[in-house]
Amino acid sequence: MPPATDPSHALRASLREAGIELDYPEAVMAEVATWQQSPGIDDASLDDRTAVPFVTVDGPGTRDLDQALFVEQRDDGFAVQYAIADAAHFVRPGSALLEESLRRGASYYLPGEAVPMLPRALSEDLVSLAPAVDRRAMVFDMRLDATGHCTNTKIVRARIRSRQQLTFDEVEAVVSGRAQSRVEDPEIVASLVAMRAVGQRLAELAEARGVVPYHRSEVRVHLDRGVDARLTAVEVARNFVEADNAQLSLLCNSEGARILRDRVDAGAQAQPIYRVHPPPDDDSLAQLEASVTATARAHGLDGPWRWDRTRESLAEFVRRLPNDHAHARLVAALSRQAIMINVRSTYAGKPGPHHGVGTEVYARFSAPMREVVGVYLHKEMWELLSGEGDEPGRDQVLRQRVIEAANRSRALQSELGRAADQLVIDALFAGDLAQPVATRPVHRGTLMGMRRGRVYVRLDDPPLDVKVYIDQLERDYGCDEHGVVLTRAGRTIARLGDPVAVRVLDRAGNGRWMLDFV
Repeated sequence: MPPATDPSHALRASLREAGIELDYPEAVMAEVATWQQSPGIDDASLDDRTAVPFVTVDGPGTRDLDQALFVEQRDDGFAVQYAIADAAHFVRPGSALLEESLRRGASYYLPGEAVPMLPRALSEDLVSLAPAVDRRAMVFDMRLDATGHCTNTKIVRARIRSRQQLTFDEVEAVVSGRAQSRVEDPEIVASLVAMRAVGQRLAELAEARGVVPYHRSEVRVHLDRGVDARLTAVEVARNFVEADNAQLSLLCNSEGARILRDRVDAGAQAQPIYRVHPPPDDDSLAQLEASVTATARAHGLDGPWRWDRTRESLAEFVRRLPNDHAHARLVAALSRQAIMINVRSTYAGKPGPHHGVGTEVYARFSAPMREVVGVYLHKEMWELLSGEGDEPGRDQVLRQRVIEAANRSRALQSELGRAADQLVIDALFAGDLAQPVATRPVHRGTLMGMRRGRVYVRLDDPPLDVKVYIDQLERDYGCDEHGVVLTRAGRTIARLGDPVAVRVLDRAGNGRWMLDFV
């Protein structure tokens, strides 16, 4: 058990309060032991694809390897084989493993550790697509034309053998040729180069579908272990390989959802689960347009900073925003405003569009070791393709349980993320209280938005959000109707996207940090 001084101790406590323990019930571990004795890797019904030079591409140190890929460039386009770990073979209806997966809903990621949905003997060993061992997989065998449009998809249950476990940076080195690489197999090198070409074409198609290219970066909270363990937040750059791999994953999820929907529409007995993401409504878009107009006016800007939603989509506006250092704060603030009008995506039993991906239908096939919805979707696909479906009424009950578990786990992971961010902020500001107010450190950042008496500031270091509760300060603060211009005693002190500085005043009884602008 980690010591109470470990700053992530509170996050583990939050997991336990939600019913998520680090250990697994005895019945679950008994099933794992049985699978270890007879994993079904030599199943004669599996399509043998061990000769295909698959590789996995993930972040450094990843052990639960969900996906492996092989891409070939051909005269008429591309052949993509995208293998996803066959967790559904091991996690079956009526099993203790499925019941535990339903209780957890997903794997959870805390600073310094992961709490996997499936026991590590499965998620990091028997199911994981590790190199140089045979594994079961769902293979999306897809043909793409020269523009990246998918012209045919076949899904097979197969036995594969990954050749290498590669990181995003290693693949970038191979594709760019900027450094010597440990990848020597010419087939694998050609596959990685083809993956880059496919990723670019899929990104171009996403652009054509109106997918909004938000200007945002990923922030991760890390646990620095040592005598005094502490949490730190760092901004992580995403290289093109990670984006290309994500495009392939999105393609599989879209194709899998399309196949399920079309088969059900044709009368097949299946109970799919879709990820549905409605677009922003017209009122939200109108408010955003007014905010963009007010921001451009406040900054004295014109041209690319103006948006007329009757003539241009939001995606087109965001895409043409200047991407340079001089305007980085303003672009980040405008992107945040655009993100804020989005409706949350949810899991549902009926198909619907996914605005964020720009597809008519979408489902989460790609992470079955980390999400119970993936296990369930694989089961439904296998039953559909084999014609050996379960009793419809029973599957309807199970589907609803999976939907509830999936939505619940997403909310819990979001709560854990916010809690981790707060721990970083708490540690940063706690030391400030030991000094007189006038000499306390000044924390610099960007004004990201204003509403209902709160001003949102993104700190430069750490790159996290804090709130200034201007309605609780003695100074005469105010803002315009669009939440763009911040005033004090009637005078402008900052605009949306401006650099600002804040200082800690106190900590309220409810735990809120009381800040003021310097």
